[in-house]
Amino acid sequence: MAKVSFESWRQVSEFHNPLKNNDLDRPNIEVRLDPLTGHQSILAEALAGKISILFPDTDYEYVSRRFEDTRAQCFMCDGKWRQSSPRYPERLLPGGRIERGEVVLFPNLFPVAAYHAVVIVGEKHGRMLDDFPASLLVDAFSVSLEFIRRCYESDPATPFFSINFNFMPPAGASIVHPHVQIVGSPAPSTHPRLLLDRSLSYYRENGSCYWLDLVEAEKESGRRWVGEIGPTRWFTAYSPVGVNEVNAVWPDASNFLEWTDDDVRALAEGVSRTFRAYHELKFSTFNLTCFSGPLGKPAPEFRCLLRLINRQNMNPHYRTDDYFVQKMLKDELIIYTPENLASLLRGKF
Repeated sequence: MAKVSFESWRQVSEFHNPLKNNDLDRPNIEVRLDPLTGHQSILAEALAGKISILFPDTDYEYVSRRFEDTRAQCFMCDGKWRQSSPRYPERLLPGGRIERGEVVLFPNLFPVAAYHAVVIVGEKHGRMLDDFPASLLVDAFSVSLEFIRRCYESDPATPFFSINFNFMPPAGASIVHPHVQIVGSPAPSTHPRLLLDRSLSYYRENGSCYWLDLVEAEKESGRRWVGEIGPTRWFTAYSPVGVNEVNAVWPDASNFLEWTDDDVRALAEGVSRTFRAYHELKFSTFNLTCFSGPLGKPAPEFRCLLRLINRQNMNPHYRTDDYFVQKMLKDELIIYTPENLASLLRGKF
């Protein structure tokens, strides 16, 4: 196994602190580098006293009001989607949509790629993070996978797909009713392209797959290791791209076409358990993306990957958790250390 290097560097800020009787204060700052991409995350000990400002608690009364106030206008509720949602051409999807249990897939009216579908995740309009049973997520991810397979069979020149989930307005969702989005394009998006390019470089330099080496390194260390569910391996990110990032890797699958029912069930179970842990930590929103290598093409250098992060909590006057550090400098702040987050998650796995 090639060595995966978990690099970091430290710096110290120095100033007279009015909160400490103007004594000289020297807070420590740790900068972590992602082993593959070099992405930087910042663990600043001084921010511990600012967490309540950076991430105000979820206002559950406000969330309940938001659910109630938006339900009547929600086109996903009470079967209204049957009249108000679009359909795919029959040549792609017989009937124009995919239905399974309480979930249904149809085209996004405002696509950002050649293939951009929406999946309603259950009939219930408002859910908190402790209310996503694995069985419901199995159905949502299963129809997502069926859509991806049909798209590729119809158009093999479009091999790059991702499965995505914005939950609640602070995470970018335009409606509160839970829904998954699948995006497919002839070329990968910016971050997937970076992952694929760096994975290929690592493979050529080391003769091994970075993602398999990463799984072994994290399992051996144990500090960020969370557990295994079926064919998936779960751990927290050493240098997260978002708050409280949790990762899963599929050691036996480099793209979505290689997924089996066991892979889908493992994804759903792991996501459901992570949601419950987030809920216990009083976080209420998230972004989720599953990345795949190019469909129908051998990619020994890559493995399917999940990134799952929190976004700003639901409250009436929430502030965005992206500012110049994330948007312009492309660094990320660490709120819970990945090691502490992993220890909190292990009990769920």
